[in-house]
Amino acid sequence: MNTSVNFWEKKRVLITGHTGFKGSWLALWLSRLGAEVTGFALAPPSQPSLFELARVGKNMHSIIADIRDAKTIRDAMQKTRPEIIFHLAAQALVRQSYADPVETYATNIMGLAHLLEAVRESAKQGQPVRALVNVTSNKCYENREWLWGYRETEPLGGYDPYSSN
Repeated sequence: MNTSVNFWEKKRVLITGHTGFKGSWLALWLSRLGAEVTGFALAPPSQPSLFELARVGKNMHSIIADIRDAKTIRDAMQKTRPEIIFHLAAQALVRQSYADPVETYATNIMGLAHLLEAVRESAKQGQPVRALVNVTSNKCYENREWLWGYRETEPLGGYDPYSSN
């Protein structure tokens, strides 16, 4: 990833999941580098939250909405015309995926599908997205109980709803 201030300056960036821990840090960092950041996410997931404590929404446009709502993400894309998207929005808890697998699939699979469809529609309207970074979890890899991190070349193979994203 290019960390040059000149690269990010005035770039229109959309971050889904900007109210979560990683999304909040990414929004702060990109805003500081001069990007025009828009966030799209549910309300902060905890109280207190990094999003609120660090006043992440102060220097960005924050849309509190659900990635499962295809029309809302499509409308946000049309309005903000992002050049770069970081997709972090997800149901991020393995145990929750067992308790409510349908919600997990709706958020993690269909939420991504809604975002990709909005990207496709933007391109048709002459507003192409130049890059999309889709963030996932190491849980999508076959669990080998290793002490080190998994790499992209490792075999896939999670066995729960969360891991199949």
